Amino acid sequence: MKTAMIATACVLLGACAAAPPPEAREPGRVQVAAAVPGGREKVESKPAAPAAAESPAESAPLPIPTECAGDAKACAPPRDFVKKLCSGKYPEVALTMFSGSSPWTRLYLAGDVDAWNASGGLAHRAKVAFDEEVLVLAKRDPGAGGGIVMTGMQASYDVLRWDGTCVSLMEGEITTKKPPAPKPAPLSFSRLEEPTRQALLAAPKVKTALEAMGKECSGASTPQGKKRCDKAEKAFTAAITGYVRSGGALPTPGRRP
Repeated sequence: MKTAMIATACVLLGACAAAPPPEAREPGRVQVAAAVPGGREKVESKPAAPAAAESPAESAPLPIPTECAGDAKACAPPRDFVKKLCSGKYPEVALTMFSGSSPWTRLYLAGDVDAWNASGGLAHRAKVAFDEEVLVLAKRDPGAGGGIVMTGMQASYDVLRWDGTCVSLMEGEITTKKPPAPKPAPLSFSRLEEPTRQALLAAPKVKTALEAMGKECSGASTPQGKKRCDKAEKAFTAAITGYVRSGGALPTPGRRP
């Protein structure tokens, strides 16, 4: 019995020893099994297919458009740009697009509105003030998505505010009639990119307004002091919007959709 067990072990060990060692794989090559006569497989090494390289354009920011892509009644940017624009907040892009030389259709608020972003992406609600100036990004006619159209339904607009956010407004909430003094959305100068801030401060009126605001708002604790500070803040915002509307030079935004 013992002799038989030793013989069996030798047979097994011999079988293991007879097995050829696995072939080392060369970098960039794969092993492919091919059938050969006798029912066995022959393993061959072939060059691996090159991996698909990611296109840098997929993640690269889009250029800021300069030509209309909307219908004949409204000049709006291309839809792919609008979709990305409304997925975030891009104040520097807004300043560029609100330039007096840009072609985009302007609309103005016919009253105070509690609006929200219906174009997807960044979801938020915002209070939009009477006479605020906005840019048309897209128009949705009643029934554009199919279904039953109720009598009296209005078209809606996706618009861009001066602060770089998007909101959606109904047709009855806006007008094409320009008010005597169109208002911008509140601007946060400190959150703008450094090159944009420097370009704005190169304008004498903007710099003077900033210095005046700093003086009036420093330690403004009394009701009268707060009123003077609010007035100075509005004057500073007006100086920025005046510079932009007049076509003042601005650098290409680093943060883009």
